[in-house]
Amino acid sequence: MIDYHKAAFETSFNSVLMLQEKTAKALDNILQQSPVLPAQAKAFINEWTNISKKVTADFKEAADQNYAKLEEIFASDVDTTKTKAKK
Repeated sequence: MIDYHKAAFETSFNSVLMLQEKTAKALDNILQQSPVLPAQAKAFINEWTNISKKVTADFKEAADQNYAKLEEIFASDVDTTKTKAKK
């Protein structure tokens, strides 16, 4: 069940990540072609995009760590159950 949920999360997360990358690329193209926006605004938007990418990567890392902990908890619970059954 955990593997299924993790796989569903991975698929959804990768879809969101792909959308984020495409949007960032499109936004970058717009910023490069826009003579109206001042350089400071372009720098702010680029910083915002970089922060968003970092937050996404941090979220993925946290999710992976928590899935590992969850698998560890259930694995130790299975070991405990097997030990009790042998007694």
